[in-house]
Amino acid sequence: MQRFFKSIDFMEQHLYDKILVDEIAAASHYSTYHFCRIFKALVGDSPKEYLRKRRLTVAADRLLKEQVGILDLALECQFESQEAFTRAFKSMFQITPAQFRKANDPFRLLYKDQFSPHMLNYLKNHLSMDPEIIHQPAMKMVGIASQYDDDDFDLCLLWSAFLPYEGKIPNRTQSNAFGIYESYQENESEIRFTYICAVAVANFDQIPEGMTSRTIPEQTYAKFTHKGPIANLHETLKYIWGSWLPKSKYEYVEKPDFELYPAEFDDSDPENVFYLHIPVRKI
Repeated sequence: MQRFFKSIDFMEQHLYDKILVDEIAAASHYSTYHFCRIFKALVGDSPKEYLRKRRLTVAADRLLKEQVGILDLALECQFESQEAFTRAFKSMFQITPAQFRKANDPFRLLYKDQFSPHMLNYLKNHLSMDPEIIHQPAMKMVGIASQYDDDDFDLCLLWSAFLPYEGKIPNRTQSNAFGIYESYQENESEIRFTYICAVAVANFDQIPEGMTSRTIPEQTYAKFTHKGPIANLHETLKYIWGSWLPKSKYEYVEKPDFELYPAEFDDSDPENVFYLHIPVRKI
C-alpha cells in the first residue's frame, strides 16, 4: 500500500502537467495493468477519472481564492479548451465555473478529496474472507475478446453479448465459463483493456469465426468466493487488493486473473456465487 500511495502523491504533484497512466503506475513500481486493476478496485474511479476529478476540485477552490481567468485555469488543468473545462465542471458539480465563482458558495460542491490510507480503514474491520490457495494446471480457452475503457466497463453487458454464442464453441471440456482480464493499450487520449468471455476447450481445432484462443499458464491462485450479484463485485475486489493481499504471505504475479462462473450462475439470484482467481506466489 505504501507503493500504491506513491502514485497518489505523484498525481498530486503533477496536477498541472500532462501525464500518462503508465507514468503514474511507474511511481509505485507496478505494471500499468496491475496498477489500474488495483486503483479502480480501491478508489472506485480509474486513474484517469480520478485525476480529472482532482483537477476539477483544485480548480473549484482556485476559482474562489484567486483572480485567475477561467480559460487560463482550464489550460493549466490540462483541459483542451474553456468549453471542455466548463462541460466537465458542470457535469461534476451541476454548475458552471462562472456561476460558481459568482455564487461564492464553496459548501455546495461535492469535492473529490485526495485518496488517503484512512479511507481503507473499514476494510480491516468490516470485511473478512479467506481464499482457497489452489494450483491450477494450464487451460486452453476460446471466447470473444472485447476492449473496454476502464470508465465504461460493464460485465453484464459483455456476458449478455457472449451467451448466444457460448453453445457454438466445439471441444468444450466443462460447463463453467471464464472471464479473463488481460493486457492494455494506452495513447495520449485513452487507455483500453481486454476482457475475454471464454470457455475451456480440449484443443484449438475449429475455432468459430470472430473468436479468439488463449492458453492460461499453469499457476497458483488465491481463489475468492463472491456471493451475490456482479454489481457488488467491487466490494470483493476492494477487500482483495486493499486488505487481504497486503497482509497476506503472498504477492501478486503478473499473469491473467479470471472469474469462474458456474453453469447455473444467475445474476438475479442473491445467493449465487462465482469465483475470482488472483495469480499469486508465496513471499
